[in-house]
Amino acid sequence: MRLKEIIRNTNFYFLFFFLFLFFYYLLVFDSSLYYHNFQPIFLFDKTYLKKFLLYPGGVVELITQFFFQFFYFNLLGAFFLSALILSIFIFIYKFIKKIGDFKYSLILSFLPIIFLLIIQNDYDFPLIITVKYLFALIFFLVYVKIPERHKVFFIPLSCLIYYILGGWIYLFYVVICVLHELLFSKDRGKYIYAVLNSFVYFIYTYIAARYLFMITIKEAYLYIVPFEFYMWPFNFNLNLYSYLFFLSFPVLQIALFFYFKYSKVKVKKQNKSLARFHHIPAQSILIILIAVLILTFSFDQREKKKFQIDYLAEQGRWNELLNISRGMEEYTVHIIFNVNRALYHTGQLLDNLFYYPQIVGQDVLFLENVPRPIAIATSDLYFDLGHIKAAQVMAYEGHTKFGYNPRMLKRITMTNIILEEYDIAKKFLDILNKSILHKKWVKHYRNYLFNESSIKSDSLIQSKRKLIPKFDFFIAVDKNSDKDLIKLLKENENNKMAFEYLMAYYLLDCRFDDLLEHLDKFKKLGYRKYPRNIEEALLLIRAVSPSESAKFDYSINAQTIKQFEQFHSIRSKLKNKVEAKEALRKGFYNTYYYYILYIRPEKTKRE
Repeated sequence: MRLKEIIRNTNFYFLFFFLFLFFYYLLVFDSSLYYHNFQPIFLFDKTYLKKFLLYPGGVVELITQFFFQFFYFNLLGAFFLSALILSIFIFIYKFIKKIGDFKYSLILSFLPIIFLLIIQNDYDFPLIITVKYLFALIFFLVYVKIPERHKVFFIPLSCLIYYILGGWIYLFYVVICVLHELLFSKDRGKYIYAVLNSFVYFIYTYIAARYLFMITIKEAYLYIVPFEFYMWPFNFNLNLYSYLFFLSFPVLQIALFFYFKYSKVKVKKQNKSLARFHHIPAQSILIILIAVLILTFSFDQREKKKFQIDYLAEQGRWNELLNISRGMEEYTVHIIFNVNRALYHTGQLLDNLFYYPQIVGQDVLFLENVPRPIAIATSDLYFDLGHIKAAQVMAYEGHTKFGYNPRMLKRITMTNIILEEYDIAKKFLDILNKSILHKKWVKHYRNYLFNESSIKSDSLIQSKRKLIPKFDFFIAVDKNSDKDLIKLLKENENNKMAFEYLMAYYLLDCRFDDLLEHLDKFKKLGYRKYPRNIEEALLLIRAVSPSESAKFDYSINAQTIKQFEQFHSIRSKLKNKVEAKEALRKGFYNTYYYYILYIRPEKTKRE
């Protein structure tokens, strides 16, 4: 094919746009983080499949789940997401070219894509909506191509389209069909078809709510995504850009109608002059430039880091987590929660605890008093601590909310294997085995069922079994979690994580008497010296009660003493609290002294 022919071919520019999107979603957005946030799963199971068929819109959601699961692989996720957006772009372009020859068809087709790029750039935006939008356009283009004499039969059959799409997207489909009839159709019965489309929308949705499905009238007319998407961690709601995305295509139809009606330029439907092709490269370049600007300004790098941190915590890649979390402009409670876990697993918890802003004090260790569902995160922490039954309880709680969540299904399976409840573990392995994505994981752990000799080679399971409390106790979620740590230590005094978390808890809550009571365990657990943050706390205790120094098993590092003296010297010279805080921030922000004097009183002190 000659170069001129390539330049004239619109498909060349669509391919270029696809490649641009592909590398963006692969290298910048990272589609695997999108997967991590939603944790989609597709099971070849009658019970699982049936639940999607019990309400309007479930069919497309089922299709979405099938493709969404492959976002686990960033490469496949980037491909599918790029192909999805490009498909919408092409369908809009095909519609414009069908109604008339417009030399700026390419750039005009891109207008709805502008809003799609913005909303799809959000990790919390449900992919289901974009897929449903594509299906609505497909059904619309099928409708446009139907001969007039067949429409009277096709429109009543749109009850199937309603069942496939669901209320809100079906409304969008009906609106663009009605507008097409009123604005572009030359059929004699166009007004009848417009009214008939509107009529079946109201009738079908009402019948669906009253007689066919267990849904409310509001859901019948306006359903768009499953109910759980409106809750944390997604907190989904249609925002301004979402509404503009849905409105853009109908507005585009109206604008084209007025253009073709009042423009003095003669419309040629089939013959495309060579001069028209000269506009395509310029339009394509403009589209790419607009896309770059939109994606740059709508992408939230802080949100990406938040999901990266949670993803790395799930993977146990603690050093990478700490590298990403350093120097962030804003820290959330959940970020610090995972940072503290990373600090422990890399042996830094009691040395570098205050390198990060412990923004809610001791509550951040167990997510105490955090007004959000915390089942998944708490299950992770209790699993780390070796309180396997508590981790299992939290996993079941997360399972009741998120249903077929692979992360929770795996946790329930693992805890039952550790607890030697093999029959229960087998049931959950059977569920996961119906997923393409998790068969390898299932195959590995299925070998452990009723096979203690194989389990002995698994260091993770063996280490967790050693930490299991001999006696069950209720977990104190949302209040006084230090009691859980004390009980874990009574059950197993070698539970190092429970001990370090207990010491961190006392540091953050400024409970010096409790800290001193457990101080001797550093020596019993084989520490060769006190960690830095413990030394800083002991210097404060010594300053207040010199006699307490006799209880110290180790001498305090000379550098820590020197830093404490410098801190005290600068602070004593500055009587103004605000000036002292600012003067000490740079050199002492990561010390326990700075936390206790300038952070905790302002942020976390209990009334």
